[in-house]
Amino acid sequence: MKKNNLKTFYIIASLIWMVAIFWESSIGDYSSVPGVKEGHNDLLSSIVHILSYLILCFLLIKSFVASGVKNHKAILYGFIITVFYGATDEWHQLFVLGREAHVSDWLLDVSGAIITVYFYKYFYNIK
Repeated sequence: MKKNNLKTFYIIASLIWMVAIFWESSIGDYSSVPGVKEGHNDLLSSIVHILSYLILCFLLIKSFVASGVKNHKAILYGFIITVFYGATDEWHQLFVLGREAHVSDWLLDVSGAIITVYFYKYFYNIK
């Protein structure tokens, strides 16, 4: 894929992923979701938080790298945007009927971003 196409791909993928996170956090009733009893499953919720923000951070980092930003700055920018987006998503949930904002959920989001940073640095051999 050409560099401009790659850049466009990662930017669009990041935005779509952010919309998906926003949409998912707008759901007030999870009782119809398979494997969720009485509308909540702590383990499943924790896994979803970590994976959602792990993927978001990766897409954002790749967007910056494909845009020509140096690796260290791309990682920093991707991490900061992911952490900020996680905080705004928790704030958004204050206004969704049946949802609550939790610092612990935000910390899981941050954990997903941290995992991405470490794996990205490891796999791309960035010191």
